[in-house]
Amino acid sequence: MTAERSEPAVTGDTTSADVLVIGGGPAGSSVALSLARGGHRVHQIEKRAEPRHKACGDLLLPPALTELLALGIDLERLGGHPVPNVEVRIRDRATRLPWPVHPDHPDEALVVRRDLLDEHLRRAARLEGARVSMGHEAVSPIIDRGFVRGANVAVEGRQQQLRSRFVVIADGANSRFGRGLGTVREPDWPYAVSTRTYFASPRHDDGAMEICVGIPDADGTPIEGFGWAIPLGDGTVNVGVTILSSFRDVMSVNALKLLDRFAWDVADRWEFDPDASLKAPTRFRVPLGGSVFPKMGPTFLVVGDAAGFANPLTGAGVDAALMTGRLAAAALDDALSGGGPAGLQNYPTLLEEAFGSYHQVGRLTDRFLGRPLVTRALLALGGRDPDLVGGALRIATNELRTTSTGTPERLYRGARALARLAPRW
Repeated sequence: MTAERSEPAVTGDTTSADVLVIGGGPAGSSVALSLARGGHRVHQIEKRAEPRHKACGDLLLPPALTELLALGIDLERLGGHPVPNVEVRIRDRATRLPWPVHPDHPDEALVVRRDLLDEHLRRAARLEGARVSMGHEAVSPIIDRGFVRGANVAVEGRQQQLRSRFVVIADGANSRFGRGLGTVREPDWPYAVSTRTYFASPRHDDGAMEICVGIPDADGTPIEGFGWAIPLGDGTVNVGVTILSSFRDVMSVNALKLLDRFAWDVADRWEFDPDASLKAPTRFRVPLGGSVFPKMGPTFLVVGDAAGFANPLTGAGVDAALMTGRLAAAALDDALSGGGPAGLQNYPTLLEEAFGSYHQVGRLTDRFLGRPLVTRALLALGGRDPDLVGGALRIATNELRTTSTGTPERLYRGARALARLAPRW
């Protein structure tokens, strides 16, 4: 796949569009593609002039594949390495499972390098008629009589104005543009700290990824989080760790050292040299569970990681990015098709219906799992009961079924009832 090239700078000082989408990742492309397909004038901008590989998001879980299919993405053309199984390790016991069966989702995950995924989605948006500009950095909003009407954008050392009726903020976690409009993260809600790198491995084309739950910190205390090894099918494996902020001793954990210890622990199984990583470890912090507010204004919407929508149990964010982009596009289509700014009022309702209960349960679960005694007790149970592991995987990946429900669904309903009584965590 060839790298994208930036479009020539727009002549003059202004350009206009129905919607300006700030951010070239999955959330922004989901909005741009959907709206362009509906005949609206869309301008999507990305601050980097050339695609950049990101170590996050290589794994596309089944719900993310469902969202891609809903966008009309041909998964065969997208390519990638299929991963039909997951091996969950708790201490010294491994449970190999297929991905949870769900009537609405594919039965396997897919591994696609994030830069290739982003390029593919931007190209799809462009083919539908969206304007996509690389090397355009949104530095500040254009405010007209109290309404956001576009962005001041830096392009090749000069600044121009890109005006639009509506703006979508999709520039990722810790959004600079969003902060300029007053978005803030709920400080008591969870976030994830993830660190990962790549190693060459002869097991790169394995049919299962590995998840290690309860990996210990330097003192031997199991953390609230997990480690993983994901085969990419291209000669390499993605190896990393995630720590959730609700872990009692999170501030004392050095994520880079935790990754180093974890890499040594799994190196023999995956047949790589733990001293020979292919790139420097990437460390980043991601807000979880819808923890960024506000998610909309009279003429703007916030989507994906910029709105803190990553899964509060796993930190996975591509499926939520794609879904929030799709929901934002539906609200914007209503507004552009006659509803006006009032049409955007549907967006919070759509988000609540799609994510509200699950995010609340996830945030409450994080609170309990942050206590090492609780974590140890659950690890002991999981180490003895493969069915419990499978149920936990279904809940953690949000693949709960509305028909043919089983123990995971009953447990989730109970947790949802408790969450309604809990503070708004």
